[in-house]
Amino acid sequence: MSPEKIRELIKAELPDAQVTTSGEDCNFTIEVTSEAFIGKPPIQCHRMINDIFKPYLESGELHALSIKTKAPEA
Repeated sequence: MSPEKIRELIKAELPDAQVTTSGEDCNFTIEVTSEAFIGKPPIQCHRMINDIFKPYLESGELHALSIKTKAPEA
């Protein structure tokens, strides 16, 4: 999976998201900033992102994903 595809999938669910990716092949670290995370606990934010990639992780197209989430600063 490409970094571009990762960004595209996240933006399809969270259009305002700012996404930074690092890594290659099927192991990525992503940092996502979105207003959708405001007022939510970190675990809920991580689940929102994990849910986007669940089918890709199950199929093996994506092997490992490290996620950092945050709400935009005021």
